[in-house]
Amino acid sequence: MTSGVDPALLYPDERAVATPVLRARRRLSLTRRHEARLAYALLLPVLLVILGLVAYPFVSAVYLSLQNKPVGARGHFVGLANYVELFRDEVFFQTVRNTIVYTTVGVSLKFVLGLTMALILDQKRRFNNVFRMLLFIPWAVPVVIAALNWRWIFDDLSGFLNNFLITVGLTRDIISWLADPRLAMGCVIAVVVWQGTPFYTMTFLAGLQAIPHELYEAAEIDGASVVRQFVHITVPRLRTIFLTTVMLSTIWTATNLQFVLILTRGGPANRTEIFPHLAYVTALGARRLGMGAAVSLAFFPLLVILIILLTRRMLSQTDD
Repeated sequence: MTSGVDPALLYPDERAVATPVLRARRRLSLTRRHEARLAYALLLPVLLVILGLVAYPFVSAVYLSLQNKPVGARGHFVGLANYVELFRDEVFFQTVRNTIVYTTVGVSLKFVLGLTMALILDQKRRFNNVFRMLLFIPWAVPVVIAALNWRWIFDDLSGFLNNFLITVGLTRDIISWLADPRLAMGCVIAVVVWQGTPFYTMTFLAGLQAIPHELYEAAEIDGASVVRQFVHITVPRLRTIFLTTVMLSTIWTATNLQFVLILTRGGPANRTEIFPHLAYVTALGARRLGMGAAVSLAFFPLLVILIILLTRRMLSQTDD
């Protein structure tokens, strides 16, 4: 019988083996704890920045949109009354349409022109650096300065465009570029495209120069045409850059205020009214901070949906 006998005396080898294993596990567990604490310590500043600069302002804006808050006066909680009034306003729905057209057309034109210019500048030719420098000037000019210059260009009486057209005999009448409901949105989009296209060109050009030229040489030897090389070599390797650039540009274009504010102020007849300008004139022009916050937050879900769709698309293409 073995009752009362220490098992370690019967199985000395098992204890000798188990002790180092337990010690190793304890050291591993302790190491993981230290790494977890270090990770939280390193993430803490980022979390504080996110809470202070993103989460808190967003929550404050949501709370402000639920109040009747004039400038300089105490606000009163009104619940969803601001949103109900907003969704009953015809100007709001016209603003939705204007913003979609303004953003979609502007981003599409910038994408096509930016890619075309990038393909041209990617070819080796004389004075290529000079052409690149001249192309990037519109993006380097401050937005306010660019908008003021274009406001002068489109001016009815002293503007460069009307004077040029009359001088060369293309027209005899003065064209109200920014006052004509049929032309105002097109003029604003043209300025947005002029200022934003260099960003697309610069981004796409960097992606093109990262593609090995051996791939094009091999495809040319196999008899692939220029179009097939573009479809099967260029596009797949620039797909992630395309999605990232379009996502950033969509956000910047949809939330840009300066061009509409300086060129048309939302007119004529609200034909160029977009969400950022409507929120601005409502909050500061009409002195209704609560309604201005409601206008901004009404457009927020559309941006979130767009970002999620583009991000998922980008991640799926990256996995592929």
